Amino acid sequence: MKTLALDTSHSYLTIALIEEDQLISSIQKPAFKQQSETIMVEIDRMFKEANWRPTDLQALVLTDGPGSYTGLRISMTVAKVLGLVQGIQLYTISSLQLLAGNQPNIYAVMDARAKRVYLGHYKNGEPVHQDITLSIEEAKKNLDPEAVFVGDAHLLGMKKTEVDCSKHFIQLRSRWIKVDNVHTLVPRYLKETDDYGL
Repeated sequence: MKTLALDTSHSYLTIALIEEDQLISSIQKPAFKQQSETIMVEIDRMFKEANWRPTDLQALVLTDGPGSYTGLRISMTVAKVLGLVQGIQLYTISSLQLLAGNQPNIYAVMDARAKRVYLGHYKNGEPVHQDITLSIEEAKKNLDPEAVFVGDAHLLGMKKTEVDCSKHFIQLRSRWIKVDNVHTLVPRYLKETDDYGL
C-alpha cells in the first residue's frame, strides 16, 4: 500500500512516502510558518524522485493534533482534497504520539504558547495518560527523570533527544486511527489541565 505521511503540527515539516512497511523517501526539516509554501512543492518533488504518480496513492496518514492551529489545517487540507478527489483512505495519529515513537519511556513536549505546553507520556508507543495541556510550571512537576524527552523539551529544562518522525509513522502503524468520513476530519485540541498528579 503506497501511503503519504504528513506532520505539520509544529515548527517542523515531516513528509514520508511509505510502501507497506518500507520508508521510500522522507524529509524532516524546520519550516516555521513555511509549511503552506513548501508542502506541495516537496510532495511533488518526492513523488517524482520515487517515480510515484498521484493516482498510485492508496492511503494518507497525518497528525491531527495537538499543535499549531494553522499548521494542522495545512496537512488536513491536503488530506481532505486527496480523500475527496481520489477517494484514498485517511488515517490520523496524535502529534505527541508520533514524536514519542515506541521508545520505552518518553515524554513528548510541544509549545502551546502563553507559558503552556502540550505534554504526552508514552511507554513503548502506548500512552501512560492522555495527552494534556499544562502550564510550564505545572508540567515540571512529577516528571520521571529517567525518561527521554523530545520536542520542545527545553521549555521544561530538559535535554532534547532528536528523533526521526518519518520512521515513527511506520513504527506506530498499528496505532493509526481510520477516518471513516473525511468531512469529520478536524484538529484535535486539548483542554488545559490543572491537576497533573500522574
